[in-house]
Amino acid sequence: MKAKDLVKSLRQLAGKALTLLNRMIPKRKDTILFVGNDGLTDNSRALYVYLTEHGYHKDYRILCAVKNHESYEYLKREGTAFLSLKRGVFSYFRAGAVFYCNGTYPIKPAKSQTVVNLWHGTPLKRICKLAPNVAHYDYDYFTYVLAASPMFVPIMARCFGVAESRVLLCGHARNDLLFRRTPGVPEKLSLQSGEKLLLWMPTFRTSFNDYIRDGDCATRTGLPIFEDLEQMAAFDAWLGEHGMQMAVKLHPMQKLSDIAEFSFPHIRLLTNRDIEAQRLQLYELVAWADALVTDYSSIYFDYLLLDRPIGFTCDDLDAYGGSRGFVVDDPLSLMPGMKLRNYEDFLAFAEKAAAGDDGFGEERERVNGLVNEYRDGRNAERLLKMLGLSRERTDEDA
Repeated sequence: MKAKDLVKSLRQLAGKALTLLNRMIPKRKDTILFVGNDGLTDNSRALYVYLTEHGYHKDYRILCAVKNHESYEYLKREGTAFLSLKRGVFSYFRAGAVFYCNGTYPIKPAKSQTVVNLWHGTPLKRICKLAPNVAHYDYDYFTYVLAASPMFVPIMARCFGVAESRVLLCGHARNDLLFRRTPGVPEKLSLQSGEKLLLWMPTFRTSFNDYIRDGDCATRTGLPIFEDLEQMAAFDAWLGEHGMQMAVKLHPMQKLSDIAEFSFPHIRLLTNRDIEAQRLQLYELVAWADALVTDYSSIYFDYLLLDRPIGFTCDDLDAYGGSRGFVVDDPLSLMPGMKLRNYEDFLAFAEKAAAGDDGFGEERERVNGLVNEYRDGRNAERLLKMLGLSRERTDEDA
Protein backbone atom coordinates (compact mmCIF):
# COMPACT_ATOMS: atom_id res chain seq x y z
CA MET A 1 0.00 0.00 0.00
CA LYS A 2 1.31 3.44 -0.94
CA ALA A 3 1.97 5.88 1.89
CA LYS A 4 -0.71 8.23 0.60
CA ASP A 5 -3.24 5.38 0.49
CA LEU A 6 -2.37 4.47 4.08
CA VAL A 7 -2.85 8.05 5.25
CA LYS A 8 -6.23 8.25 3.54
CA SER A 9 -7.30 4.94 5.06
CA LEU A 10 -6.35 6.17 8.54
CA ARG A 11 -8.22 9.43 7.95
CA GLN A 12 -11.34 7.55 6.95
CA LEU A 13 -11.08 5.34 10.02
CA ALA A 14 -10.79 8.41 12.26
CA GLY A 15 -13.65 9.93 10.32
CA LYS A 16 -16.03 7.19 11.45
CA ALA A 17 -15.46 8.15 15.08
CA LEU A 18 -15.78 11.85 14.29
CA THR A 19 -19.00 11.18 12.38
CA LEU A 20 -20.58 9.60 15.46
CA LEU A 21 -19.55 12.61 17.52
CA ASN A 22 -20.87 15.01 14.87
CA ARG A 23 -24.31 13.40 15.03
CA MET A 24 -24.58 14.01 18.76
CA ILE A 25 -23.66 17.72 18.86
CA PRO A 26 -26.42 20.32 18.23
CA LYS A 27 -25.92 22.62 15.25
CA ARG A 28 -26.11 26.40 15.05
CA LYS A 29 -28.22 27.55 12.11
CA ASP A 30 -26.47 30.92 12.18
CA THR A 31 -23.02 29.41 11.49
CA ILE A 32 -21.61 28.87 7.99
CA LEU A 33 -18.30 27.05 7.61
CA PHE A 34 -15.98 26.80 4.60
CA VAL A 35 -13.42 23.98 4.58
CA GLY A 36 -10.46 23.94 2.20
CA ASN A 37 -7.52 21.56 2.29
CA ASP A 38 -5.77 23.78 -0.26
CA GLY A 39 -6.96 27.15 1.05
CA LEU A 40 -10.00 29.29 0.32
CA THR A 41 -10.08 28.77 -3.43
CA ASP A 42 -12.25 28.36 -6.47
CA ASN A 43 -16.02 28.05 -5.90
CA SER A 44 -15.60 28.33 -2.13
CA ARG A 45 -13.71 31.61 -2.49
CA ALA A 46 -16.31 33.01 -4.91
CA LEU A 47 -19.19 32.06 -2.59
CA TYR A 48 -17.45 33.47 0.50
CA VAL A 49 -16.83 36.79 -1.28
CA TYR A 50 -20.47 36.90 -2.38
CA LEU A 51 -21.61 36.36 1.22
CA THR A 52 -19.46 39.17 2.59
CA GLU A 53 -20.27 41.55 -0.26
CA HIS A 54 -23.98 41.05 0.39
CA GLY A 55 -23.89 41.45 4.16
CA TYR A 56 -24.41 37.84 5.26
CA HIS A 57 -21.72 38.30 7.89
CA LYS A 58 -24.14 40.62 9.71
CA ASP A 59 -26.61 37.77 10.23
CA TYR A 60 -24.34 34.72 10.27
CA ARG A 61 -21.03 33.65 11.76
CA ILE A 62 -18.93 32.84 8.71
CA LEU A 63 -15.88 30.70 9.46
CA CYS A 64 -13.16 29.44 7.12
CA ALA A 65 -11.09 26.43 8.18
CA VAL A 66 -8.47 26.37 5.45
CA LYS A 67 -4.83 25.64 4.75
CA ASN A 68 -2.57 28.67 5.31
CA HIS A 69 -5.43 30.48 7.03
CA GLU A 70 -3.15 33.34 8.11
CA SER A 71 -2.71 34.43 4.50
CA TYR A 72 -6.39 35.37 4.16
CA GLU A 73 -6.47 38.13 6.76
CA TYR A 74 -7.28 40.65 4.01
CA LEU A 75 -10.62 38.87 3.42
CA LYS A 76 -11.76 39.10 7.03
CA ARG A 77 -14.85 41.10 7.92
CA GLU A 78 -16.67 41.65 11.16
CA GLY A 79 -18.48 38.40 11.88
CA THR A 80 -15.98 36.24 9.97
CA ALA A 81 -12.92 34.30 11.10
CA PHE A 82 -10.17 32.21 9.51
CA LEU A 83 -9.09 29.09 11.38
CA SER A 84 -6.52 26.35 11.02
CA LEU A 85 -7.82 23.05 9.69
CA LYS A 86 -7.20 21.51 13.10
CA ARG A 87 -9.32 24.08 14.95
CA GLY A 88 -11.91 23.93 12.21
CA VAL A 89 -12.96 20.42 13.20
CA PHE A 90 -14.67 21.81 16.28
CA SER A 91 -16.43 24.45 14.19
CA TYR A 92 -17.61 21.71 11.85
CA PHE A 93 -19.41 20.01 14.75
CA ARG A 94 -21.45 23.17 15.35
CA ALA A 95 -21.99 24.54 11.83
CA GLY A 96 -25.46 24.41 10.33
CA ALA A 97 -24.11 24.81 6.78
CA VAL A 98 -20.74 23.68 5.42
CA PHE A 99 -19.22 24.30 1.96
CA TYR A 100 -16.12 22.84 0.32
CA CYS A 101 -14.76 22.26 -3.18
CA ASN A 102 -11.20 20.91 -2.79
CA GLY A 103 -11.14 18.47 0.11
CA THR A 104 -12.89 18.35 3.45
CA TYR A 105 -12.90 16.42 6.72
CA PRO A 106 -13.77 12.70 6.48
CA ILE A 107 -16.92 13.36 8.49
CA LYS A 108 -20.44 12.47 7.36
CA PRO A 109 -23.04 15.25 7.78
CA ALA A 110 -25.55 15.10 10.60
CA LYS A 111 -29.26 15.15 9.70
CA SER A 112 -29.53 18.66 11.13
CA GLN A 113 -26.61 19.88 9.00
CA THR A 114 -26.30 20.75 5.29
CA VAL A 115 -22.93 20.08 3.69
CA VAL A 116 -22.46 21.11 0.06
CA ASN A 117 -19.70 19.82 -2.18
CA LEU A 118 -19.23 22.73 -4.60
CA TRP A 119 -16.55 20.79 -6.50
CA HIS A 120 -14.34 22.64 -8.95
CA GLY A 121 -16.06 22.51 -12.28
CA THR A 122 -18.02 20.39 -14.73
CA PRO A 123 -15.82 17.41 -15.62
CA LEU A 124 -15.00 16.13 -19.08
CA LYS A 125 -12.28 13.82 -17.78
CA ARG A 126 -13.19 11.06 -15.33
CA ILE A 127 -13.03 11.99 -11.65
CA CYS A 128 -13.42 10.28 -8.28
CA LYS A 129 -15.43 7.05 -8.55
CA LEU A 130 -14.97 6.93 -12.33
CA ALA A 131 -11.23 7.63 -12.36
CA PRO A 132 -8.49 4.99 -12.27
CA ASN A 133 -6.29 4.77 -9.13
CA VAL A 134 -8.72 6.72 -6.92
CA ALA A 135 -12.08 5.01 -7.52
CA HIS A 136 -11.83 2.98 -4.29
CA TYR A 137 -11.99 6.02 -1.99
CA ASP A 138 -15.13 7.22 -0.23
CA TYR A 139 -16.15 10.66 -1.53
CA ASP A 140 -19.56 10.83 0.14
CA TYR A 141 -19.02 13.47 2.81
CA PHE A 142 -21.80 15.83 1.75
CA THR A 143 -25.53 16.32 1.69
CA TYR A 144 -25.53 17.70 -1.84
CA VAL A 145 -23.15 18.05 -4.78
CA LEU A 146 -23.76 20.44 -7.67
CA ALA A 147 -24.32 19.90 -11.39
CA ALA A 148 -24.43 22.81 -13.83
CA SER A 149 -26.96 21.20 -16.19
CA PRO A 150 -29.51 18.34 -16.32
CA MET A 151 -27.12 16.39 -18.56
CA PHE A 152 -24.55 16.32 -15.75
CA VAL A 153 -26.88 15.35 -12.89
CA PRO A 154 -26.47 11.57 -13.51
CA ILE A 155 -22.79 12.02 -14.35
CA MET A 156 -22.03 13.78 -11.06
CA ALA A 157 -24.07 11.17 -9.19
CA ARG A 158 -21.91 8.41 -10.69
CA CYS A 159 -18.69 10.33 -10.09
CA PHE A 160 -19.40 10.55 -6.36
CA GLY A 161 -21.34 7.32 -5.91
CA VAL A 162 -24.59 8.91 -4.71
CA ALA A 163 -28.23 9.03 -5.75
CA GLU A 164 -29.29 11.66 -8.29
CA SER A 165 -31.62 13.15 -5.66
CA ARG A 166 -28.49 14.45 -3.91
CA VAL A 167 -27.34 16.42 -6.94
CA LEU A 168 -28.51 20.04 -7.00
CA LEU A 169 -28.99 21.69 -10.38
CA CYS A 170 -27.04 24.91 -9.99
CA GLY A 171 -24.18 26.62 -11.78
CA HIS A 172 -20.78 27.31 -10.25
CA ALA A 173 -20.32 30.39 -8.07
CA ARG A 174 -16.96 31.13 -9.71
CA ASN A 175 -18.73 31.60 -13.05
CA ASP A 176 -20.47 34.69 -11.72
CA LEU A 177 -17.09 36.44 -12.01
CA LEU A 178 -17.15 35.96 -15.79
CA PHE A 179 -20.00 38.43 -16.12
CA ARG A 180 -17.92 41.37 -14.94
CA ARG A 181 -14.40 42.54 -15.66
CA THR A 182 -12.53 43.55 -12.53
CA PRO A 183 -10.45 46.63 -13.42
CA GLY A 184 -6.67 46.34 -13.32
CA VAL A 185 -6.38 42.53 -13.42
CA PRO A 186 -4.05 42.30 -16.45
CA GLU A 187 -1.65 44.90 -15.06
CA LYS A 188 -1.46 43.15 -11.68
CA LEU A 189 -0.30 40.00 -13.49
CA SER A 190 2.24 41.81 -15.68
CA LEU A 191 -0.02 41.64 -18.74
CA GLN A 192 -0.97 44.47 -21.08
CA SER A 193 -4.59 45.61 -20.89
CA GLY A 194 -4.38 47.09 -24.40
CA GLU A 195 -3.41 43.82 -26.12
CA LYS A 196 -5.68 40.90 -26.93
CA LEU A 197 -5.19 38.06 -24.44
CA LEU A 198 -4.94 34.42 -25.44
CA LEU A 199 -5.30 32.33 -22.27
CA TRP A 200 -3.85 28.81 -22.36
CA MET A 201 -4.93 26.51 -19.56
CA PRO A 202 -3.67 22.93 -20.06
CA THR A 203 -4.70 20.24 -17.61
CA PHE A 204 -1.91 18.34 -15.86
CA ARG A 205 -0.43 15.05 -17.05
CA THR A 206 1.64 14.26 -13.96
CA SER A 207 0.62 15.54 -10.52
CA PHE A 208 3.12 17.35 -8.33
CA ASN A 209 3.29 14.33 -5.98
CA ASP A 210 3.60 11.81 -8.85
CA TYR A 211 0.46 10.08 -7.56
CA ILE A 212 -1.55 10.67 -10.74
CA ARG A 213 -0.05 10.10 -14.18
CA ASP A 214 -2.45 10.71 -17.07
CA GLY A 215 0.02 10.09 -19.85
CA ASP A 216 3.21 11.97 -20.54
CA CYS A 217 4.05 15.12 -22.46
CA ALA A 218 6.91 14.27 -24.80
CA THR A 219 7.86 17.85 -25.73
CA ARG A 220 10.96 19.55 -24.39
CA THR A 221 8.84 22.44 -23.10
CA GLY A 222 6.68 20.15 -20.95
CA LEU A 223 3.63 21.69 -22.64
CA PRO A 224 1.54 20.20 -25.45
CA ILE A 225 2.17 21.26 -29.07
CA PHE A 226 5.37 23.30 -28.52
CA GLU A 227 8.28 20.94 -29.16
CA ASP A 228 11.00 23.28 -27.89
CA LEU A 229 11.69 26.81 -26.73
CA GLU A 230 12.74 27.86 -30.23
CA GLN A 231 9.22 27.14 -31.45
CA MET A 232 7.81 29.08 -28.52
CA ALA A 233 10.12 31.99 -29.31
CA ALA A 234 8.78 32.05 -32.87
CA PHE A 235 5.22 32.18 -31.56
CA ASP A 236 6.17 34.97 -29.16
CA ALA A 237 7.45 36.99 -32.13
CA TRP A 238 4.16 36.34 -33.97
CA LEU A 239 2.19 37.56 -30.93
CA GLY A 240 4.21 40.78 -30.86
CA GLU A 241 3.63 41.41 -34.55
CA HIS A 242 -0.15 41.01 -34.08
CA GLY A 243 -0.58 43.01 -30.89
CA MET A 244 -1.42 39.93 -28.81
CA GLN A 245 -0.13 38.22 -25.68
CA MET A 246 -0.52 34.76 -24.19
CA ALA A 247 -0.81 33.76 -20.55
CA VAL A 248 -0.08 30.11 -19.79
CA LYS A 249 -1.90 29.28 -16.56
CA LEU A 250 -0.72 25.93 -15.19
CA HIS A 251 -3.05 23.50 -13.45
CA PRO A 252 -2.64 23.55 -9.63
CA MET A 253 -1.88 19.80 -9.71
CA GLN A 254 0.85 20.18 -12.35
CA LYS A 255 4.33 18.95 -11.48
CA LEU A 256 6.23 22.19 -12.06
CA SER A 257 9.61 20.54 -12.60
CA ASP A 258 8.23 19.04 -15.82
CA ILE A 259 7.71 22.52 -17.30
CA ALA A 260 10.66 24.24 -18.97
CA GLU A 261 11.61 27.65 -17.58
CA PHE A 262 11.14 30.43 -20.09
CA SER A 263 10.76 34.17 -20.31
CA PHE A 264 9.33 35.88 -23.39
CA PRO A 265 8.04 39.43 -23.89
CA HIS A 266 4.56 38.33 -24.97
CA ILE A 267 4.16 34.97 -23.15
CA ARG A 268 3.59 34.91 -19.39
CA LEU A 269 3.69 31.73 -17.29
CA LEU A 270 1.28 31.85 -14.33
CA THR A 271 0.54 29.63 -11.36
CA ASN A 272 -2.11 29.79 -8.64
CA ARG A 273 0.52 31.32 -6.38
CA ASP A 274 1.06 34.22 -8.80
CA ILE A 275 -2.66 34.97 -8.88
CA GLU A 276 -3.15 34.62 -5.13
CA ALA A 277 -0.16 36.90 -4.50
CA GLN A 278 -2.16 39.67 -6.17
CA ARG A 279 -5.25 38.79 -4.08
CA LEU A 280 -7.13 37.84 -7.22
CA GLN A 281 -9.39 34.95 -8.15
CA LEU A 282 -8.55 32.95 -11.26
CA TYR A 283 -11.84 33.72 -12.97
CA GLU A 284 -11.16 37.43 -12.69
CA LEU A 285 -8.36 36.73 -15.16
CA VAL A 286 -10.49 34.38 -17.30
CA ALA A 287 -13.05 37.18 -17.76
CA TRP A 288 -10.37 39.23 -19.55
CA ALA A 289 -9.38 36.49 -22.02
CA ASP A 290 -10.32 37.16 -25.65
CA ALA A 291 -9.81 33.49 -26.52
CA LEU A 292 -9.02 30.26 -24.67
CA VAL A 293 -6.80 27.29 -25.43
CA THR A 294 -7.22 24.18 -23.31
CA ASP A 295 -7.60 20.43 -23.70
CA TYR A 296 -9.75 18.34 -21.35
CA SER A 297 -10.03 20.85 -18.51
CA SER A 298 -13.42 21.89 -17.11
CA ILE A 299 -12.49 25.53 -17.72
CA TYR A 300 -13.91 25.51 -21.23
CA PHE A 301 -17.42 24.51 -20.13
CA ASP A 302 -17.41 27.69 -18.04
CA TYR A 303 -15.80 29.80 -20.76
CA LEU A 304 -18.65 28.92 -23.12
CA LEU A 305 -20.72 31.42 -21.14
CA LEU A 306 -18.68 34.19 -22.81
CA ASP A 307 -19.15 32.90 -26.37
CA ARG A 308 -15.53 33.53 -27.33
CA PRO A 309 -13.18 31.36 -29.45
CA ILE A 310 -11.84 28.14 -27.89
CA GLY A 311 -9.05 25.96 -29.27
CA PHE A 312 -8.47 22.40 -28.06
CA THR A 313 -5.03 20.78 -28.01
CA CYS A 314 -5.79 17.15 -28.88
CA ASP A 315 -2.35 15.79 -29.73
CA ASP A 316 -2.69 13.13 -27.01
CA LEU A 317 -6.47 12.54 -27.12
CA ASP A 318 -6.26 8.78 -27.66
CA ALA A 319 -3.54 8.28 -25.04
CA TYR A 320 -5.39 10.42 -22.48
CA GLY A 321 -8.65 8.61 -23.16
CA GLY A 322 -6.90 5.29 -22.63
CA SER A 323 -5.39 6.34 -19.29
CA ARG A 324 -7.63 8.84 -17.48
CA GLY A 325 -10.67 8.54 -19.73
CA PHE A 326 -13.73 10.74 -20.18
CA VAL A 327 -17.21 10.90 -18.62
CA VAL A 328 -18.84 10.71 -22.08
CA ASP A 329 -18.26 8.25 -24.92
CA ASP A 330 -17.56 10.94 -27.53
CA PRO A 331 -15.69 13.85 -25.92
CA LEU A 332 -15.13 15.56 -29.29
CA SER A 333 -18.88 16.13 -29.60
CA LEU A 334 -18.63 18.44 -26.57
CA MET A 335 -15.56 20.34 -27.76
CA PRO A 336 -16.83 23.24 -29.94
CA GLY A 337 -13.68 24.68 -31.41
CA MET A 338 -10.62 24.07 -33.56
CA LYS A 339 -8.69 20.87 -32.76
CA LEU A 340 -4.99 21.65 -32.41
CA ARG A 341 -2.62 18.75 -33.03
CA ASN A 342 0.56 20.59 -33.99
CA TYR A 343 2.18 24.03 -34.03
CA GLU A 344 0.64 24.94 -37.39
CA ASP A 345 -2.85 24.29 -35.98
CA PHE A 346 -2.05 26.37 -32.89
CA LEU A 347 -0.89 29.28 -35.05
CA ALA A 348 -3.98 29.02 -37.28
CA PHE A 349 -6.22 29.23 -34.21
CA ALA A 350 -4.31 32.26 -32.91
CA GLU A 351 -4.89 33.99 -36.25
CA LYS A 352 -8.64 33.37 -36.01
CA ALA A 353 -8.65 34.48 -32.36
CA ALA A 354 -6.94 37.71 -33.40
CA ALA A 355 -9.78 38.27 -35.86
CA GLY A 356 -12.35 37.45 -33.15
CA ASP A 357 -14.15 34.71 -35.11
CA ASP A 358 -13.20 31.04 -35.31
CA GLY A 359 -16.35 29.90 -37.15
CA PHE A 360 -17.64 27.81 -34.23
CA GLY A 361 -20.28 30.18 -32.85
CA GLU A 362 -23.23 27.87 -33.51
CA GLU A 363 -21.43 24.86 -32.03
CA ARG A 364 -20.56 26.84 -28.90
CA GLU A 365 -24.21 27.77 -28.51
CA ARG A 366 -25.27 24.13 -28.87
CA VAL A 367 -22.81 22.80 -26.30
CA ASN A 368 -23.40 25.71 -23.93
CA GLY A 369 -27.08 24.74 -23.89
CA LEU A 370 -26.12 21.20 -22.85
CA VAL A 371 -23.65 22.02 -20.09
CA ASN A 372 -24.83 25.33 -18.58
CA GLU A 373 -28.46 25.50 -17.48
CA TYR A 374 -28.05 28.99 -16.02
CA ARG A 375 -26.32 31.79 -17.91
CA ASP A 376 -27.13 34.87 -15.84
CA GLY A 377 -24.17 35.29 -13.45
CA ARG A 378 -26.34 34.66 -10.36
CA ASN A 379 -25.25 31.18 -9.29
CA ALA A 380 -24.14 32.13 -5.76
CA GLU A 381 -27.46 33.84 -5.10
CA ARG A 382 -29.35 30.87 -6.58
CA LEU A 383 -27.55 28.31 -4.43
CA LEU A 384 -28.13 30.21 -1.21
CA LYS A 385 -31.84 30.47 -1.97
CA MET A 386 -32.00 26.73 -2.67
CA LEU A 387 -30.52 26.11 0.78
CA GLY A 388 -32.75 28.60 2.56
CA LEU A 389 -29.84 30.93 3.31
CA SER A 390 -31.16 33.96 1.46
CA ARG A 391 -30.96 37.33 3.22
CA GLU A 392 -33.22 40.33 2.91
CA ARG A 393 -31.45 43.66 2.30
CA THR A 394 -31.93 46.29 5.00
CA ASP A 395 -31.64 50.07 4.93
CA GLU A 396 -28.26 49.63 6.62
CA ASP A 397 -27.01 47.67 3.58
CA ALA A 398 -27.97 50.37 1.09
